[in-house]
Amino acid sequence: EDELKQLRAAKKLHEKHPVDLVSTFMGAHAVPVEYKENPDEFVRLVIEEMIPRVAEENLAEFCDVFCEEGVFTIQQSEQILEAGKVYGLKPKIHADEIVQFGGAELAAKVGAVSADHLLQASDEGIKQMAKNGVIAVLLPGTAFFLMEKPANARKMIEAGVPVALSTDRNPGSSPTESLPFIMNLACLTMKMTPAEVLTACTINAAHAIGRADEVGSIEVGKKGDLVLFDAPNYQTLQYNYAVNLVDTVVKKGQVIVEGGVLHDVPVPTA
Repeated sequence: EDELKQLRAAKKLHEKHPVDLVSTFMGAHAVPVEYKENPDEFVRLVIEEMIPRVAEENLAEFCDVFCEEGVFTIQQSEQILEAGKVYGLKPKIHADEIVQFGGAELAAKVGAVSADHLLQASDEGIKQMAKNGVIAVLLPGTAFFLMEKPANARKMIEAGVPVALSTDRNPGSSPTESLPFIMNLACLTMKMTPAEVLTACTINAAHAIGRADEVGSIEVGKKGDLVLFDAPNYQTLQYNYAVNLVDTVVKKGQVIVEGGVLHDVPVPTA
């Protein structure tokens, strides 16, 4: 019920708020305490009860699972993601964050849209992701906050894996809302170039949530979603860390931030 409540709230926010929200069902983020001795029973609950309810109410577009040692096994994760596909939920996966577990390989096998974290992804997993077009959503803020070695972005890019970036904003491992800071970390800790980082935060990120036909680049026919920065060039966005360089934000052709000041924006009705 709590999972459904969160997804219903997200759906209402998407309808009423200028910010677009794309929802993912991730009931399989951890095994609840009451199922610690019988995790397969919880997997059954996710597959047979949760996923059908989510699909019935049209509450999510994607289905995700935390495939990691001590959380959900490769077999359990595959069962959950395949069940989601039956109900029209496209697969995503949290993979190979703590140990090399085979999550990247599973992402390729099930045709996941994206795989997150990937700090410990194997060479074979990276190769398979590239072959199957899985987007690597890298989260340098998490590695920074946990003081871990970040994902090997250079190896992924050179192997042909499209890389996106995200804050992974959460209270446990990445308590930041600052995407500009993440862009800086990607350059400094993962050796990505400023151009690669800009691509990772725009068009590749749009692909990672199935919205590349609407946003992510400035093209005729796409939404008028634009950000103008008070900066002499795009490299400055990654150079000046912990600085907000946003001057103007245009959402669907409407200016909602100007001179760094938020306008009063009418709330759309559902």
